[in-house]
Amino acid sequence: MRIQSVLDTIRQPEYTGDNRCIPCTVVNLAITVVICVVLAVWMWPVAIGFAVIALASIALRGYLVPGTPTLTKRYLPDRVLAVFDKGPTQTTAVDPDETAAVDAEQILLKSDAVEPCEDIDDICLTPSFRKAWYDRMDTIVETETEREALAESLDTEGEIEFVDHGEAFAAHIDGRSVGQWESRAAFIADLAAARELSNWIDAWETLDVTEQGTVIRGLRVFVETCPSCDGPVVPSQETVESCCREHTVVAIACESCDARIFESTVDPAVEIGQPEAV
Repeated sequence: MRIQSVLDTIRQPEYTGDNRCIPCTVVNLAITVVICVVLAVWMWPVAIGFAVIALASIALRGYLVPGTPTLTKRYLPDRVLAVFDKGPTQTTAVDPDETAAVDAEQILLKSDAVEPCEDIDDICLTPSFRKAWYDRMDTIVETETEREALAESLDTEGEIEFVDHGEAFAAHIDGRSVGQWESRAAFIADLAAARELSNWIDAWETLDVTEQGTVIRGLRVFVETCPSCDGPVVPSQETVESCCREHTVVAIACESCDARIFESTVDPAVEIGQPEAV
């Protein structure tokens, strides 16, 4: 127990386990190897002793050299951090060429699902589409027919299972994951949109799954009433910091039940205003 207590005192959970910064670890391992080689030339037992201490420090604390997390965040370029999956998973600063395949805003505008707002310079749902979309959400929630609606949308007869992880809501068909959402509320919004948009967009069936998903997900920023708890939704913005970098997360969540409807990571290099509608 005493040894375990000592280890717990030394250990830094914010830099180890799931929070381990891979670039920090790689840099410190490289430094350890270089120092061990130099020490081995002088006295190999010392090199072995140093290696044991260094590896223990990296394993328990996440790094050997003090200040490594700060130095890594400050001096390693984003493209290097991205190699180790430490960059933002999704940003609003995307290459226009990558989104040229489907312009969700134009598709929704042409289908009369959205229109320019009357009182502000933005895009709003048209009254007719809002009613149709919300009616579908209400029907799915009230009749608890998520499985039937998803099966029809995906044209499948497989066994559907939903798993609510609290911070994520997943759907599985015959044990295979088919999608994950921020919450059950986000899933309901997407499911209702998928069922309704085919009535509004003439070329809906010609869009591939990825393109349909882009349009459907974009609609979620227009949700004004939570599909789960029937309360208002509110926007938020927070800075999430890891040992390697920090990024801003913009989100829309239900005020009453905290269910997240929409979430997107924004590159800190991009000036943050209000999240784009689509």
